[in-house]
Amino acid sequence: MDTQRFRWRARWWAWVALLAGLMLGCGFLRRTAATPEPLPTPTALASPQEVLQQAAQQLQATGQVTLRLHESQATAYVRDALAQQPDAPVRDVAVYFRDGRILTYATVDSPIGALTAEVVVRPTVTADGRITVSVETATLGGVAMPQEMLNDYLQQLDQALNTWAGQYAVDELTLADGWLVARAHRR
Repeated sequence: MDTQRFRWRARWWAWVALLAGLMLGCGFLRRTAATPEPLPTPTALASPQEVLQQAAQQLQATGQVTLRLHESQATAYVRDALAQQPDAPVRDVAVYFRDGRILTYATVDSPIGALTAEVVVRPTVTADGRITVSVETATLGGVAMPQEMLNDYLQQLDQALNTWAGQYAVDELTLADGWLVARAHRR
């Protein structure tokens, strides 16, 4: 009985190894996600840091703000943040604002090589002015992203949103045609 069980497990692992090898060999795990076509970037855009600083100043002065952020500014902001972490396994990030969603694409260095990542989230504004985020898609190398990996990201995002929501309420949030537009006020 033990010999039979050993043979069954050995065959099962052999099939798993063969399947993984085939997936790597044919490029399945290395395939790139279908990213949207970039929209033209308006000329003379301020840096993302300047936009966020102006929004913070407007909130301080008036208690209200309308933030307009282009997807190229969001991409630059994330790339700058990643540049501050040279050991981060994420690179080549692109952020898109389309149809009420935030689409993020990147390359992730892994033990089996560089893999493409795609995370699509849909933020919504609750009745009390908080932002909640639901994940529509999260893939790594063309397969579903491990939940543990996603949980870390979502916990950090949720913590940041909750800290901000303690002081401010969002009145409106629009994500379309390459722009994020948010109106908020001090609580």
